[in-house]
Amino acid sequence: MQNAVFYSLVAMCSLFAASTWCLARPHLLSSLAALVASGLWVLMNGPLEGRVLYSVTPENGLTESDLLSGVGVCIAAWGFLTTRNRRRRRRLRKPASPRRHPDDSRAMPTTVFPAGSDGGTDAIRRKAG
Repeated sequence: MQNAVFYSLVAMCSLFAASTWCLARPHLLSSLAALVASGLWVLMNGPLEGRVLYSVTPENGLTESDLLSGVGVCIAAWGFLTTRNRRRRRRLRKPASPRRHPDDSRAMPTTVFPAGSDGGTDAIRRKAG
């Protein structure tokens, strides 16, 4: 009996930790962790179930602790949707390279100074002297 309570507490703590992680940093791994922890909580919440809210049969029903797994699944679904939307937005906008040559070649742009100016060496002379 003591082991069952311990494992139930571990499952509940993992559900809280995974849900917090998913809410703080929603990405695929944190959402998957919240979903798995919700599934484990449904299987291992026996000793910590609480009151029965809705009876299906005399032996089975919806308890207070079953609501925690529903909240965990909702948090995981939110994390999956957030991750999917973020990936979709990244795919749609192509980041422009800050150093792009005007003719789309891979050549690096060079600084062009007007005729007669010594723009490239002025800065060096000021620093050195």
